[in-house]
Amino acid sequence: MGKQKRQRNRPHKQNPTGLVSVKDFEIEEIENVTNENQKHALQRVYEEVQSANVEEKLSGLQTIESMSCNSVLAIQIAKDRIAKLIGPLLVDKNALVRASSANALRCILDNAKTEAYANLLKDDIMTPLCTLLNQYYKDWQPNVDHNKKGKITKEKEAFIQAVTLLWSLCEHSEFAIKCCNKDDIIPILTKFLDVATYGIEIVIVTTQCLTSLTENNPVAVKKLQNYEDTLIQLLNIEIKNTTLSEVVCFKTAISSLLINLINHSESNSTNIVYKVINVLSDVLSIDCKQLLSNLASILSCEKNAFSNNTKKKVQENQRIFSAQQQALEIIANLCSEDQENENESNLEDSDYETEDIDDVHMDDKLYKISSLPLEMIEVFNTCSIVNKVWNKTRFIDKDITEILQQNAEGKNILKQVHTLKCTTYLCLNNLISSLEVDALGGIENIYSMWMDIGTIVFKDTNPNDIDLLESATAAMRAAIQRLSEEKTNIFNQLTLADIQLILNGERQCSNINVRVNLIRILGTLALILMSNVTPEVHELIKYVSTSLLDICVTELSVWVIAESLDAVMDIYAEDNSDQLASEIKLVEKLHTLVPLFKNKMKQQSKNLGDNIAVISTVNINIIRFIKYKEKRIRDL
Repeated sequence: MGKQKRQRNRPHKQNPTGLVSVKDFEIEEIENVTNENQKHALQRVYEEVQSANVEEKLSGLQTIESMSCNSVLAIQIAKDRIAKLIGPLLVDKNALVRASSANALRCILDNAKTEAYANLLKDDIMTPLCTLLNQYYKDWQPNVDHNKKGKITKEKEAFIQAVTLLWSLCEHSEFAIKCCNKDDIIPILTKFLDVATYGIEIVIVTTQCLTSLTENNPVAVKKLQNYEDTLIQLLNIEIKNTTLSEVVCFKTAISSLLINLINHSESNSTNIVYKVINVLSDVLSIDCKQLLSNLASILSCEKNAFSNNTKKKVQENQRIFSAQQQALEIIANLCSEDQENENESNLEDSDYETEDIDDVHMDDKLYKISSLPLEMIEVFNTCSIVNKVWNKTRFIDKDITEILQQNAEGKNILKQVHTLKCTTYLCLNNLISSLEVDALGGIENIYSMWMDIGTIVFKDTNPNDIDLLESATAAMRAAIQRLSEEKTNIFNQLTLADIQLILNGERQCSNINVRVNLIRILGTLALILMSNVTPEVHELIKYVSTSLLDICVTELSVWVIAESLDAVMDIYAEDNSDQLASEIKLVEKLHTLVPLFKNKMKQQSKNLGDNIAVISTVNINIIRFIKYKEKRIRDL
């Protein structure tokens, strides 16, 4: 996509609108639409959009937006070179046309996803969009004429829709970011960080767009670093006549952008991080359970005929949930360690044969415990960040859920809450991996979290809810890893039934990431139990070990096999495990599994991706391990 030549629109001279005619629009693409009525409907809509009449244009754009809610139609509309048709309307002299054009394009992107981004960028949507933003930069002064409030409102809406469209494009495409760098969009957007002139809504959407633009984009970061002081001032200002939702969205957006900037800064940024964490702490302090309860009360009273006031309240609460999700993402990123290395960038295109895998340098384990600066840990403790994040996993009441499921608005809220919960577990995973045990509330608290998440994973969650299972098992894995490092025997109360729940989860789940998390949980659990072996624990370890070996026989993925073998080697690494290894016939079983593992590795050698680390480690160590254990068992 990045190598494609940019195509600029050449308007037909005979057309009074200055747009491409319907005939020149390659309307034959619509033949892909299976329903004949839909094909004709699309033709009529495209004709409406090209009308010289403003009302017809607006009607056509609104119809496209409505039709794009259907993902199949959205994909077809994107294929129909819609950017060539609607793109020029982004710079139309009528503000409503501009706003509707940007909104329709964004709706297409939201519902057609990857294919739409590729098609719109291929058809050069960036040129009219960047042109429009440049026009706002040069000409728009929203507070000059206070008598034309209607016009100001239309212009404001058009600007917000345009920046939101740019934000969406930059979030999903490196090519869009390159276009912004080329057209020098950063200085244009920074003009609209003035709350007094442009208002809080415009500053929020501009900041969110800038955050996407500065992700892994040193060019943009360098240009924006001159505005760091301005952003810090925005973080501190008191804004009057605003709603709670506007304030929290504003503060989290500024926080996210500041973190992007200081990640590339060589100066001491401790003070900024301190301010950001305090802001995020306030955002996370908002009681989600109370918000959901209020929403349930409102929606249950009005059933399906919602007033504008109700819709406004729903939207405000949804913005708060979005702000909390963003706050969790920022905290998770603050706790994560950049694990990229020079090898990683070359792995995707590598053609390693089985023999070559041994040559890849892999000294470290995949999952390291990253260390945070002491000052950051102190701020986390002062703000009770761990408790506030943990509370986000347990605020959904079944009665409230039933009420919200009765209408479309309620269902949308539940989807958002579900995403928030998944983000919470991912954030918790990073916190557990990064903080000291005391900062996490001690061993008992970590164990309690592990057990509670286990209940969610194995008893309360739909096995098809992959997003929640993946994030929750990641948090479980991090928790048991921390407990393992503390050499605790707190798991001695576990029973065979508890372990069977984990194994059943591994067998039943189709998602490979969830299965690997559960395998690692089992392996770490057995390793912990090895430190204090009683007759009951002895049987549990045998059961876990045998199950991990059985997984290797039936599993198709070499990554999962490698994780299982790695877990087994960890369990039996110590000499005091020799008797147990003999009882389960470990060496004999491994001799059988090695050819199977190496054959799978050879078959899948070109598709190992990021998992090459653990696969390579197992490939290097397995034969040595077998020889060592074979000798130990022989000498028993």
